[in-house]
Amino acid sequence: MTLDEILVLQPGPKMDALVGEQIMRECRHEFVWIGPHPWEYGCVKCGMEDRSDTKPLYIVGKDRPYSTDISAAWEVEKEMDRRNLRVAYTQALQLVIRSRKEYAATFDYVHASPADRCKAALLVVTLGAERFEGMARAG
Repeated sequence: MTLDEILVLQPGPKMDALVGEQIMRECRHEFVWIGPHPWEYGCVKCGMEDRSDTKPLYIVGKDRPYSTDISAAWEVEKEMDRRNLRVAYTQALQLVIRSRKEYAATFDYVHASPADRCKAALLVVTLGAERFEGMARAG
C-alpha cells in the first residue's frame, strides 16, 4: 500500500483486517499441527508459527476493532513499542494528524483516534521505519 492509500482508509473491517495481519501477526489461513506439543501450530501458507499455549497467533472469528476501539488501538501501540518502532510510529502519527490539518498541537496527538493510530502503525510497517525515523532526525 502507498502512503495515500493508507491515509484515506476508513475505520472499519478492512482497516481492522490489515492491522491484524500486518501488525498484530494474525494469520487468516488454516493452521496445522507442526510440533510434538498440542499447542504448536503453524500456517502452511504463510509460514507463521505459534509455539505458545498462552496466546494463540490465530483466533477464529471476526477481527478485533483496532480502528474503532481505543483499547484495541493501544494493543497496536504496545506492539509497535515491543518492536522498537516507537520513534518511527510517533513521527508517522504526526504525519497522519497533519495530513488533515494545517496546524496540529500536542493535544491533537495525545487524543488521536484509534483509526489515526492504526494508520500510523500501518505506515511504519508498510513503508519502513527508516522513512519516519529520518523525519525525527530532520527535525
